[in-house]
Amino acid sequence: MVKHTDPKEQEIYKLKKELERLKKAVKKQKYGLVWLDVPEAFEDDVENKLPILKEVPKLAIKSKDDKPTHILIEGDNYHVLTCLNYTHKGKVDVIYIDPPYNTGSDGFRYKDKRILDKFPDGTEVPKDHPFRHSYWLSFMRKRLELARELLSEKGVICISIDDNEFAQLKLLCDEIFGEKNFVDCISWEKKSSAKGVPPKNMLVNVHEYILIYQSSHRFSFVGEPRSVDGFSNPDDDPRGLWRNTNIKSTTKSKSQAFSISDPESGNIFTDAWAYSEKELQRLIGEKYLIFPKSKSGQVRKKEFYSEFKNANIPIKSSWGLFDNQKNTEMLKRLLGDIVFLNPKPMDLLVYLLKSVTNENSIILDFFAGSGTTLHSTMKINGEEKNGNRQCILVTNNEGKIMDEVCYPRIKKVISGYEGQEGLGGSIKYYQTEFVGKNNILSADDQDKVELAHHAGELLALAENTLDQVEKNDHFQIFENKEQYTAVYFQEQFEKFSDFVDAVLSLKKPVSVYVFSWEKEAFVEEFEDSRDIMIKTIPQPILEIYKQIYNLSTGL
Repeated sequence: MVKHTDPKEQEIYKLKKELERLKKAVKKQKYGLVWLDVPEAFEDDVENKLPILKEVPKLAIKSKDDKPTHILIEGDNYHVLTCLNYTHKGKVDVIYIDPPYNTGSDGFRYKDKRILDKFPDGTEVPKDHPFRHSYWLSFMRKRLELARELLSEKGVICISIDDNEFAQLKLLCDEIFGEKNFVDCISWEKKSSAKGVPPKNMLVNVHEYILIYQSSHRFSFVGEPRSVDGFSNPDDDPRGLWRNTNIKSTTKSKSQAFSISDPESGNIFTDAWAYSEKELQRLIGEKYLIFPKSKSGQVRKKEFYSEFKNANIPIKSSWGLFDNQKNTEMLKRLLGDIVFLNPKPMDLLVYLLKSVTNENSIILDFFAGSGTTLHSTMKINGEEKNGNRQCILVTNNEGKIMDEVCYPRIKKVISGYEGQEGLGGSIKYYQTEFVGKNNILSADDQDKVELAHHAGELLALAENTLDQVEKNDHFQIFENKEQYTAVYFQEQFEKFSDFVDAVLSLKKPVSVYVFSWEKEAFVEEFEDSRDIMIKTIPQPILEIYKQIYNLSTGL
């Protein structure tokens, strides 16, 4: 270290050192949300096993129509999202969720891995304790990180929220999805008036919000179809319906004005126009402009409907009122004495899904509640000639919400109720189960074997071949209208020749999954077939699970 005897030199040296320290500190600084991350507690036997999905065939609903087969999954959404990261990674076009708002009265209670819902001295953590924000953020972060990986290149996630966690959620999503991928915040009104006991400050909050993030810049709202209202054709113009529009500039000054003339009357009109002189001459030549008979009149332009019919109207971010009472009354008719409080307005979900989906979109809701997202999806499909959207609903069964609310609602919506015609479509019902004896980092050969033996439904979901057509002690075969999925899940291959014969007899393309201790499968029997794609199990599933385990534990 250089010694400086001069006080000024000493001061300069200190300032230089401080400047270097600040430069390094600036590079390391991050802007974002900081909270006490709280490990989440799962049951011990769940935490140390591998999640899978198993179909419950007796709860399937099969309609004799060409409408999509939707998926209901019962289980903790963290475990389901883990499974979906294998089956649907990069495939989901739209995620809509209505998570608990953490109001203190919405039933949200985080299972703290360390202290559960009590302080170390045994006293209960109050609902309004500052920790409740940390609990909620820890809960949401895990699930949103898993959800991000499911979105397709044009995918979008829409999250309902209110003022309790709006600010925290915005910063959290900026971090997870990227601030540059923030699309907008939609506000909507949940009340038409400020009824009830007035608050102390005489201001009643009637808004909720939907935060929207895209997976990349390839997402775009669909927009609203343009109406023919306001268009007519009084002069029988061969170009069809038109309306007249203003061509005066709202931003240019009088110094930028110039003159144009009516080719028929010769009248001159001078103004600061919204178009260049060259463009106006083109519009005159192609008979777009409407000249007034009076010299003091205003020149207008024809705007043809045919030029707009493929361009929808942009959507405003303020959506107005969606009356929740209608949805509450509908659920009473559907569910009888079963009460479900505060369901999302179906009109809101229909409008949202129409705005962000196309006819073939895959939609996921992993806070399914009463099932409004699926009900809305089926309604939109029914209204469109080629509506083919598929919806995946995920919910646990706390308070029997799946048994008594979500599943019964969807069942009646499909078949019809109280004179209402059913919307059709089919349902496959799955539950989370757990296999093996170790967590993913400690999975041994026996865990891998057990995972392979029970992976059939996961693979069928991954291929969207949801109907099982054959199963024995060694292999399973599933199908849809376009293809098959064939799974040889035993580590012993004494029945493999039977499997090969069964696969080669199939008349549609086949995705073949074969048990292998390695990533690659060496199956010569299918090499000459162009309609067969070979994949392995269980290693690819384990690799996805390992990534998730490391993410959740910070390893």
